[in-house]
Amino acid sequence: MQPAESAVTPSLDEMLAETPQQSNQRCCFLLRVRTECLPEYVAEHQHVWDEMRAALTACGWRNYSLFLQPETGMVVGYFESDDVAAAQESMATTDVNSRWQAAMARYFVQPAGGTNETLRQYFYLA
Repeated sequence: MQPAESAVTPSLDEMLAETPQQSNQRCCFLLRVRTECLPEYVAEHQHVWDEMRAALTACGWRNYSLFLQPETGMVVGYFESDDVAAAQESMATTDVNSRWQAAMARYFVQPAGGTNETLRQYFYLA
């Protein structure tokens, strides 16, 4: 079966902005870790502080996962929340998050490898 044809295809930005497939309850993002630091970075995540875990939960983060492409240091993060923006804002104000981010900063490609690059959702199958 062929995709539906239309007379005028909207631009990619228009499609991503208007798709009913996007959600304010799911978030996927990219981080870039220095490949020479990957063993230590992954080891740190085997023992995430209990205080950090509790803060993520209290701020509404759930089903939070990190995935790694070792060859490039690309980390894909995913989490769900009743309101992703509110959960991110709430987490950003916690002291434990500031301390965790400071501890993790040395692992990221600079200048912005530790800044979440949020991906835009365009498809979802429940």
